[in-house]
Amino acid sequence: MSAHLSSLGLAGLHLEMVSGHVASLAARTAADTTIVGQYEGELENQSIARDAFRAELERATGLPADLIERRLAL
Repeated sequence: MSAHLSSLGLAGLHLEMVSGHVASLAARTAADTTIVGQYEGELENQSIARDAFRAELERATGLPADLIERRLAL
């Protein structure tokens, strides 16, 4: 179980780092439209990182990630 939690932590950290970079690029893209392509690429990276985090969350908890998301949204 601790190996799954470690993987979950790493996946969460990676998602957090990518999301921060995407937010930074979004702000810069508003002022400089020439970096739109770079922003699109980072959005794809964020999507991949989110999917990896969801997979690790399901593996570590044994519950569907959709269920966990709904419960956390309450």
